[in-house]
Amino acid sequence: MASGYPLTDEVTETVCVETQTQIGPRSDLPRQDRIPWLLAIYGYIKSLSDSNTPGIVTCSALKRKYRDILVFGEDALRKEHAGTQENGCPVLFVYLKGSPTLISARLKERKGHFMPAELLQSQIDILEEPDEFERHVTVDIDCSVDTIVSSIIKHIK
Repeated sequence: MASGYPLTDEVTETVCVETQTQIGPRSDLPRQDRIPWLLAIYGYIKSLSDSNTPGIVTCSALKRKYRDILVFGEDALRKEHAGTQENGCPVLFVYLKGSPTLISARLKERKGHFMPAELLQSQIDILEEPDEFERHVTVDIDCSVDTIVSSIIKHIK
């Protein structure tokens, strides 16, 4: 909470643990499990928005469709693209951009995380970088964690 914003993963922790138990730690999350997970995150974001409370939610949301769900909820499931974010929850996406080599090295250094480095290429293959219709900032991760965090905080204040 160094930024002054609450940081929570509790909203999705139960869904993640149940899904990880079902599919195992070395698999991508299947679509049928991903949608309820994203909708749960949307519900949390919406509750923050409705109460005018700032917050930080972490989630990979590699595809535009997934990010649309975080902004528009179930409405995003009925549309190809929901358009601009003006009619949805006020979300600022932080796109942490780095080379596959750097990301792989950092994944291998993580202890106790459910996603193994072996899944990285599959994640890169499906990545759709944020576009001009999404509120986002791109942060280069080829620097220290402190520098990355400072850059993010500068953009969200």
